[in-house]
Amino acid sequence: MAPLLFLAAAAFADDEIFVEPGDPLAKPVDAPEKDLEAELGGAWSAGNTDSRKLSASYAAAYRWHRNQLSSAGQLTLGSALIDEDGDGHLSEEERTRSRVRTAQRASGDLRYDRFLSDRNSLYVLGGGFTDPYAGYDTRFNGQLGYSHLLLFEPGQDDPDTSLAAEVGVDAAREDYTDGVVPNRGVKYNARGAVGFVRVLTKSLAFGQDVEVFVNVQDPKDTRLISDTAITNELTSTMSVKLSYTMTYDTDPVEGYVPADHQGLVSLVATVL
Repeated sequence: MAPLLFLAAAAFADDEIFVEPGDPLAKPVDAPEKDLEAELGGAWSAGNTDSRKLSASYAAAYRWHRNQLSSAGQLTLGSALIDEDGDGHLSEEERTRSRVRTAQRASGDLRYDRFLSDRNSLYVLGGGFTDPYAGYDTRFNGQLGYSHLLLFEPGQDDPDTSLAAEVGVDAAREDYTDGVVPNRGVKYNARGAVGFVRVLTKSLAFGQDVEVFVNVQDPKDTRLISDTAITNELTSTMSVKLSYTMTYDTDPVEGYVPADHQGLVSLVATVL
């Protein structure tokens, strides 16, 4: 699931902070506004090891009066050549064999916000993902909640700092990969999230998002998602971002480890 809609990367124009599409840092507007960002990143190694990873994502939003409709999605694919005999290096024979898929995740969500004031809004969200390498064939969820902008004060002389928080409920239907018993489940979660952004310079920003889901039927079943990003503006429409995402499940799908980590260097294009 990729529900974190707080500011994880920023672009800048005219000394004002740009709010990422779908972000609750957005405020009511007098005239309709639309935003679209596309991101492409990856990692690879070659030589003694051979692995590749590619990630593509988008974020879009349309705002009118006290309403916002937003969507975000991501696709991540990875492959590698495997040291099958475990001798510590790739032999010539192993290099001629087919690559092995090591990552395959696709996610997307659609969200509606109704602003009650400049700092408060109610939201509803629907989304889902597939990630067989974490044990999920599919996972679909819906959310209801409240968003509050704790701090948003663009400074003239000092760097800007923004902080937002959300609380809500989440219901999810999970279908697991073959071999997992039981093969499906339904979870009802309490959700809390905070999003922080610090504009370090006119072209450099730091963002940190933390999101927590607690199963109300079994509080020991908790999921933590942390997104950390540093974004540097290259041009008015292009930025480079260094990001790190960690997902930790205290009760992971049977047979899978509790923590997933992903680090990316990516280009972010502001389309609209």
